[in-house]
Amino acid sequence: MPTLSTARSIFADRRRLLTAIAIALGVGELIDSFAISFWEGAVAFGILFLAGAAWTRRGGVGGPILIGALCAFEIQAFFQWQRGGAADWASQITFLIVSAIGLLTAIAVLRSAYQARSAERSVARAV
Repeated sequence: MPTLSTARSIFADRRRLLTAIAIALGVGELIDSFAISFWEGAVAFGILFLAGAAWTRRGGVGGPILIGALCAFEIQAFFQWQRGGAADWASQITFLIVSAIGLLTAIAVLRSAYQARSAERSVARAV
């Protein structure tokens, strides 16, 4: 049976993973902005991913919600963008995979945060 400190450690590890994914996607978007026609969108998404990473690092649920929403957009947009060669396909597939992992991690972080808040409420009621 996991202890409370173990649960907090797993929760912190998920947050670190989500922060790393958001940083990777943000930097990737900023790098990609030099190679695409709609560079403004890539710059905006890069900045939003980096802001989500900073927000997630500070705590709370706002950062994971933002990152999850951005990852969901990246996943649905994969099927709409035109690709211009093997390198573009490889880049877009990498973004798709990392975004899917980011979305799943964001859901796990939000679920852990909800469970932690529910547990705190239960303890407060018992006292």
